Amino acid sequence: MSDAARRFRQPWRLLWRLPLFTLHVVVGIPLTLFCFIPGIGRIPTGSMTLRQRAHRTWKQVLLRIFGIRLRISGRLPDGPCLVVANHITWLDIVMLHALWPMWLVAKSEIERWPLVGVLARLAGTIFIVRGSTESRRRVARRMSALLKRGDRVGIFPEGGIRRERGVKVFHAPLFGPAIRTGVPVVPVAIRFERAGEGDLHDTMVFAPGENFLFNLLRVMAEPPLDGRLLIGAPLTDCEGGRRGLSRRAHRVVREAYDA
Repeated sequence: MSDAARRFRQPWRLLWRLPLFTLHVVVGIPLTLFCFIPGIGRIPTGSMTLRQRAHRTWKQVLLRIFGIRLRISGRLPDGPCLVVANHITWLDIVMLHALWPMWLVAKSEIERWPLVGVLARLAGTIFIVRGSTESRRRVARRMSALLKRGDRVGIFPEGGIRRERGVKVFHAPLFGPAIRTGVPVVPVAIRFERAGEGDLHDTMVFAPGENFLFNLLRVMAEPPLDGRLLIGAPLTDCEGGRRGLSRRAHRVVREAYDA
């Protein structure tokens, strides 16, 4: 395990962040779930339903408890779209939901994580079994149905979290639903950084042998940092099919991440 993973930068921050986190879970989750009740959840509140707004607010407050300031560059297009982003940590899911409470495709292992698995399912996560062709096809059909319905769907096409810094090659299969339904693909680069230190990939990513609980507490003890979502222009050209679209999306995300 790396030095960054073994030590807590400022453990005294847990003295107030951990109680706030507990309160946010014990009180915030029931209040948020109340807004998920059919009928109540569909009440319009501006551009969102009450369910969507409660969901996004819960995630935004969670980021603040962790000392993460959400910085957004660009905007999502109106209507359904496929959001594709690089993957660094479990907090990527929180970041994208704090942008918009979209459906997200995530590895099936997350479903078994304490608390996070339950919350992910309630939030509308689509779980995929990595390496399973049948699971991928099932997820693709579900994505197509959601996009046709007018929803936004997000994927992490690198196929998992990697220890190495940078944006890895995007896998093409889950770009198919965007082509079949004719919705734009929106590339989003995710970065964590702090003034004077630059990129914090090595701090945020899971270290070898590090479990979810240790990572959660270690990141919670970090000094304040910025979580950046760099939203690129929508891609509507399907030339080259899934592979061509995935390569163009990868190029946009990589250039934004490295800038």
